[in-house]
Amino acid sequence: MIRKLSLAWRLAIMFAVTAAAVFSCVAVFLYCVMTDSVRGQIRGELMFQHVLLDPMLRERHTEEEWQVVRQKLSGMTQDGGRMRYWIMSDDPRYRYGNALATKTGQPLTDEEIAFVKDEAQRVWCVMSRTIAALGDRPAVRFVVAQDSTSYLATKESFTRILRTTSALGILLVAALGYWIAKLGLWPVRQLSREANALPPGDPRQRLRLEKLAPEIHQLGVSFNNALARRESAWLQLEGFNADVAHELRTPLTNLIGQTQVALSQRRDVDELQDILMSNLEELERMSNIVNDMLFLSCAENGVRAAELSQVSLRHEAQKTADYLEDAFLLRDMRVTLDGDASACVDRRLFHRALANLLSNSARYARRGTQVTVTIAVVGARVQVRVADQGEPIPPAQRARLFERFYRGDAARAQSGAHHGLGLSIVRAIAVMHGGEAFADSQDGINTFGFSMMRRPET
Repeated sequence: MIRKLSLAWRLAIMFAVTAAAVFSCVAVFLYCVMTDSVRGQIRGELMFQHVLLDPMLRERHTEEEWQVVRQKLSGMTQDGGRMRYWIMSDDPRYRYGNALATKTGQPLTDEEIAFVKDEAQRVWCVMSRTIAALGDRPAVRFVVAQDSTSYLATKESFTRILRTTSALGILLVAALGYWIAKLGLWPVRQLSREANALPPGDPRQRLRLEKLAPEIHQLGVSFNNALARRESAWLQLEGFNADVAHELRTPLTNLIGQTQVALSQRRDVDELQDILMSNLEELERMSNIVNDMLFLSCAENGVRAAELSQVSLRHEAQKTADYLEDAFLLRDMRVTLDGDASACVDRRLFHRALANLLSNSARYARRGTQVTVTIAVVGARVQVRVADQGEPIPPAQRARLFERFYRGDAARAQSGAHHGLGLSIVRAIAVMHGGEAFADSQDGINTFGFSMMRRPET
């Protein structure tokens, strides 16, 4: 498995690629400027030779005068010299020199420069002009050649130096980029060492952010926020463990106490049956707590409702209300239904969530009042609200009502009968159906409810 590159190496590679692009552009630009400069200088010298000699050729139109031209050009051409001259004509009397062929083999065009190479591998830059016919002399082509070997050698040397310096520059930028990246990432490594040094048993510890650069400071803030969430989860877990221990300790204490009392002296069959019935109630309570905890654990691990069917929520809500009718009659209360909606839900879970909300109303709402169940469609979801008249719920408590084992002080007296997981289960069922739970308390009306997707999420 190939090891992933470090951030410093990635930055160094990015610096190198950027430097390569910049150096390449600069090198191409300098090469073009150098080439144009060399060609311009050679062209200027060739043009100067034509300007100097063309008038002399135009004025000579006889064979005798042309001999003077040959002598003039021969005197200007020396072995090993930088300039050569050729005259090409269909008439042999007006020819001079043996012109070299161009590299492309194409005929010369007036005032266009071309390159030719002689037997000694010297490179010549040539330019030709056509001299119009005059008298007995036909039209001729006058070619001026300049030895460009030194110019081209200089250009090639410049090109090699440019390539070498560009390559060295790229390597130097990459090395400096790596060093700068390592130096710039030092605060990150320091932050990492400090994070690794945090004691595992103290969730209150935080990273020190005073001396960090702005970019790293934001990273430190994010890490501290994660630590704060970890601390909150830690405290919540500790509270949850304490609540579980408290809820299980009471029935266990009752079971142990009753069993010890039963064994302390001889009992008849009826007394033993009463003790066993009491113990069975405590065991059932413990079983309910364990089952509810397992259900909440599955819901919080992302398990979705599976046994879905299209139902009328009003019809299902009426079944739940009828099932709890006796609990409301005992307190002279009645339940009314308002609205309807069709949704694809798990009937068993829907009944359980609504039953938990109605059971709370039956316990905590004012005697002789009315409980209203409202079903309404809100966008892609359907909302189920249970509203009753009762004691106002402080805002501080509303935010925690759906936490496991949380109960307001007013309900502590009945903690032996109800273990405080009802609203947590309502929230879990809502989440399993792609919705959420909510609570509100205004003007003496307490409203609890949950939402569910009308159709399963794909």
